[in-house]
Amino acid sequence: MSPHTSNLRRLLSEAFTNLLPAMPYAAPESKEACDLAVEVKNLSVSIRPKSVAVFSNINFEIPIHCRTALIGPNGSGKSTLLKTLAGLIPNYSGEVKLFGSKPRLGRSRIAYLAQNPQLNSDFPLQLKRLVQMGTYAHHGWFEECHHADEKVASALKLLELEDLVDRSVHNLSGGQLQRGLLARAAVQGAEILLLDEPFAALDTKSREIVEDFLFHKNNSFTVIMATHDTADSRQFDRVLEIRDGSLKTIHACAGHKNHHA
Repeated sequence: MSPHTSNLRRLLSEAFTNLLPAMPYAAPESKEACDLAVEVKNLSVSIRPKSVAVFSNINFEIPIHCRTALIGPNGSGKSTLLKTLAGLIPNYSGEVKLFGSKPRLGRSRIAYLAQNPQLNSDFPLQLKRLVQMGTYAHHGWFEECHHADEKVASALKLLELEDLVDRSVHNLSGGQLQRGLLARAAVQGAEILLLDEPFAALDTKSREIVEDFLFHKNNSFTVIMATHDTADSRQFDRVLEIRDGSLKTIHACAGHKNHHA
């Protein structure tokens, strides 16, 4: 793509955005007191109607602020479970609640990071704008939110991305893009992070940065991270294993219900 064509697309995109009204991203959420971040009862999910269930009658609870590893072999249903919690698979049987409410798209308190994020290669998007999208959960899709600039700058610094703010997301490494998406979740103010194999594309530096972000004592996220590498699960408070269509707790927090004693 020539520089002239790229610049023209950027200008057209900005003009289109400026013409659109401020559209709400999602309905405001109430923050009622709740001890459980996630509560699942008798959950069964099939990808297609009348197809064999990926898993059946699974039950588990995750307390607020608990970091949970979801382990199991490839194809066991880890991604399907995360997508169900994120509201991406609405057809299921059983009961699922996140902070006491059913899963749905657009919840500001929930952030889902796919294993392979799909970004339109023809859409010009700088890293800073990607991170700013975290504000959409609070004001709308097409409304500028300059009062959040400080949060954006803080999140970029936290994930060590300050030097890349003007770079196209299409020119980022896999690790840099994952860190950018986590920065967006931080700006969003997400309290539950649903992460699908986030370490898979990370180099050593990016992994260290991400681990510090997820497990730092000052960050009070509830984390559910899918991984097929059991070595990744050692630093988590709780470990759930999904295998052969069922789920069991391998390790639960000792002492304090949210963290290791």
